[in-house]
Amino acid sequence: MPSFSGSLLLLLCLLLSLMLIATITIDEQCMHSIDSCDRCLNTHLDCAWCTDKEYQVRSRCLSRSTLLRFNCSEVHIYENQPQMALLQERPLKDYETRDEQAVQVTPQRVFLKLVKGNTQRLKLSYRAARNNPLDLYVLMDLTWTMRDDKDTLEKLGTELTKTLHNLTDNYRLGFGSFADKPAMPMIMPQLRENPCAAEREICEPTYGYRHQLKLTDDIKAFTAAVAGSKITGNLDNLEGGLDALMQVIVCPNEIGWKQQARKVVILVTDGFMHFAGDGLLAGIVQRNDRKCHLNKAGEYTGSLVYDYPSLEEIYRELLRRKINVIFAVTEQVFGTYKELSGLMQEISNVEILSADSSNILELIEKSYESFVKRTQFGDNSPDFIEMKYYTDCAGQFPSLRQRNYCNNVNLGKEIEFYVDVTLKDYPENGVLTHKIRMEEASLSEYIDIDVELQRPCPCVEEPQPEDEYGRFQCDDKGYLNCGMCFCDEGWTGTFCNCPTDPTNATTNEALLKTCRMPLDKLGKSISSQVCSNHGECDCGSCSCDPGYMGSYCECLECSDCDEERAECYCGQCVCKYGWSGTRCNCKESTDGCTGPTGEICSGRGSCDCGVCSCQEPYKGTFCEIDAEKDNKLCLFYEPCVTCLIEQKQGIEGCKNLSEICSNAESHERFTYGFVEELDAEIMCLVRIVNKHGIQCDSYFGYQVIDHANYLAIQAVECEPANYYAIFGSISLITLLLGLFVIWLVWCCLRMKDAREYARFHEEQANNVRQENPIYRDPVGRYEVPKALSAKFDENPFAS
Repeated sequence: MPSFSGSLLLLLCLLLSLMLIATITIDEQCMHSIDSCDRCLNTHLDCAWCTDKEYQVRSRCLSRSTLLRFNCSEVHIYENQPQMALLQERPLKDYETRDEQAVQVTPQRVFLKLVKGNTQRLKLSYRAARNNPLDLYVLMDLTWTMRDDKDTLEKLGTELTKTLHNLTDNYRLGFGSFADKPAMPMIMPQLRENPCAAEREICEPTYGYRHQLKLTDDIKAFTAAVAGSKITGNLDNLEGGLDALMQVIVCPNEIGWKQQARKVVILVTDGFMHFAGDGLLAGIVQRNDRKCHLNKAGEYTGSLVYDYPSLEEIYRELLRRKINVIFAVTEQVFGTYKELSGLMQEISNVEILSADSSNILELIEKSYESFVKRTQFGDNSPDFIEMKYYTDCAGQFPSLRQRNYCNNVNLGKEIEFYVDVTLKDYPENGVLTHKIRMEEASLSEYIDIDVELQRPCPCVEEPQPEDEYGRFQCDDKGYLNCGMCFCDEGWTGTFCNCPTDPTNATTNEALLKTCRMPLDKLGKSISSQVCSNHGECDCGSCSCDPGYMGSYCECLECSDCDEERAECYCGQCVCKYGWSGTRCNCKESTDGCTGPTGEICSGRGSCDCGVCSCQEPYKGTFCEIDAEKDNKLCLFYEPCVTCLIEQKQGIEGCKNLSEICSNAESHERFTYGFVEELDAEIMCLVRIVNKHGIQCDSYFGYQVIDHANYLAIQAVECEPANYYAIFGSISLITLLLGLFVIWLVWCCLRMKDAREYARFHEEQANNVRQENPIYRDPVGRYEVPKALSAKFDENPFAS
């Protein structure tokens, strides 16, 4: 119970401290930043600085309203002035005609004036436009195993038109093909001119990448380009797809990408791809330069000059140029491309291609819809400006979540992002104007932010070293300029009241550094707050506000420390020798925690104000109870209880009862008693072998009151068995059981005979006697009746 009250008191103290901090006013936070205008404005957003020479209050750093109340001229007040202005805010709009541009992000341009440490929230809205232009470039693997896929794509001209019309009315198509680098070991040198000779077929010599059709809205031209392409081959199942993809990305003029269109490349293949470094196998060591190398015929001329690009290089170029890629691959290689797509999931997708590419239209439609339903924003903010994105993804979440992307948003739904912009520090180069662009990951939609960093204190005054009033405010050892004292040689401090010799500090900043609390043991990192913002720095030492103490005013004063029992150390009572507890109200004695074994809390806990505080999972007054092992006190009392039971039952062998049943330290004998029924919270088992040689279990309980030991014992006397009585009882029971069985069998037989006899009588009664005609008497006899009836119906001879 004392430990609980101590915890409750500690909680109340913590709550009071939090309430005290909450009640600190803006003026109280500002008033300690009196040494410079810069530090004043950085202390709190609402802090203002007064440069008026006629101002007579000591602290020039207060809230604006307080400075005006203290007669500071309004024109001499400098304060934080964060600003936000919308410079361009066109409403969201779908794509309507070819001459107009859709608006998918609003606003388009914003001005922000940032103050250090202050956060401004900017709201942006995004909605995917309907009928937005689509540029779809089909990049196809035309090695030998893809010949049936080419034929399928060639036949899908009309259906492809219908599919794209379902997505948008404004689309264009382009086409290109790839194989691999025409060099050993990617091809066999003897099959260079006809790589399909092994299949007894004739095909195109191996090439790296061939751009065959610029993006166009002419479907017939697309079909003709596919039909005009020719199958080629290579040696392994690794293709040069990344070589081709890089050229599709970095050749915008040759491919014909439109700036405002949603740009999509669908890469169709059934094989794996070579990555950077594989070119070494063919002696190609020059790194891919990420530049366009297409000749007028659309051939990639750098195939034997540059190595394959890395996945990271492809990813960066896709992001920079706002191009999405769909990997349409067969099931055998799907897992590899799934992992590859996962590394650039915001701009890529992977789908399973059927064996003959017959489902390619379905894949295009499915992937395009997934791109449209997904959005992600990023920015190019410098390190000293922090930007955090929050959104509920058009109601997908009950509240805002910190994330810069949304998935599975229905077309036409407007998504709102809230961006918190915070100036963490000023740039080292001193540049105060910057431009930040927030842009959508897969579209050329963005917001430009013109950022201005507010100067901490833009005051510019003509110095007046001889002004008497200005020197008076600086203790006649300096002059006032912009509300700050500029000290004469040999003096420093906020008010030039500190000589430089004793402190060995020549600047006010050096003095303030001594009033800033170190944040590590070596003192290399120090707090930005002077005197923890709870006091003033007076010539290198802190003068704390009421209620605070410490070298840096970092501690609250102790309010309930008894000077006789404790000393105050940084807001906490540190108990003197002989006292303990959260309020030092417990004498430092462990008598109440010392059990009969002589251990403090059985070595399983700590003594808190005379009461054991047990470690998990131990319990009990002295932490003696362990759920998995034996009770320590049960083991301690067991020899004494065993001796007492043996003595009671007349068993010889326990001769030193007085020593066993007494405390080793005080030599006080245990108090015990034998009971018929044991009523104790803690029951201990003791097992002995009695004088009859029988193992017998008894129970006992214990109590420790004021170091006195009380035992209650329930002794069980286990008598030997009477074998004669047992044999006689068993014999009598056996005889009676046998007679009962015989009687039961006799009754069953009698009942069975009775049933058989009754059945016989029933059969006799129902029996009909039958006579054989052979043995029937052949002589018929008729006996005339003695008297005839007078009735005609009975006697035909009646008249």
